[in-house]
Amino acid sequence: MPPSLLKGAKYKLKATMIMRVNFKIIVFAVFALLCLFSLSYAESDVDVKEGYDENTEITVKGTVTETMRGMRGPLILKIQSGSKSYTVITAPPWYLMKEGITFNTGSQLEVNGSKYFGRDGNLYIISRQIKDTATGKLIIFRDSYCRPLWNKHGMKNRRFP
Repeated sequence: MPPSLLKGAKYKLKATMIMRVNFKIIVFAVFALLCLFSLSYAESDVDVKEGYDENTEITVKGTVTETMRGMRGPLILKIQSGSKSYTVITAPPWYLMKEGITFNTGSQLEVNGSKYFGRDGNLYIISRQIKDTATGKLIIFRDSYCRPLWNKHGMKNRRFP
């Protein structure tokens, strides 16, 4: 084989190796960016790690100004009561849909629940029950022990030894 062809083959091999390394670097960078964005999105969702505390229960009457739903987690209501705004944590969307529960912007509600301050410094209310003041309909989210009602649904059809 002539030396000029051998030299050309070496360059092609070297160029191919460089392209493979660059491709791996690009794939890794894209993966890292996707992970970073998904983590930042998860942080932007409401932090609902606090437990329900009967000692911090409050009742608030107000108007629904916004309904929010992240990629995961419960449906969140923004309620305006006078000059104050509250963030109300309701229930998982699948539970609301199963029970036929909907919330509309402009609805007048009376919310009873446990208040806490999130890591972001905002005041949150974990709802125990919500009453639509226009219709009188009462929606209960927690039992007498303050446990979420949607946790019971998964236990119905399980068999225990």
